[in-house]
Amino acid sequence: MIDAFKLLYKNRATNDITEEEVRNVIKSELLDEYTHPRVRQSCEKKYQMIASRVKNSKLSITQQEKILGVIDEEYMKLSRALEN
Repeated sequence: MIDAFKLLYKNRATNDITEEEVRNVIKSELLDEYTHPRVRQSCEKKYQMIASRVKNSKLSITQQEKILGVIDEEYMKLSRALEN
């Protein structure tokens, strides 16, 4: 999963990135934290955009499934947290 992340996010991946750090980046992406607050997208919209990016990438099917699994987990956690 970390290798897939490194291929997908070349500008954010370092050689010694951990799974926890990958999950934190995915969470930040889903919350659109790298965008100015006035133009941020919803978590759902960002999830769709990230999933589309993964599916359209040159990652192998196995790599896509692994990274999408982590993205799904983080999205579900955020969805539950935002509901409360």
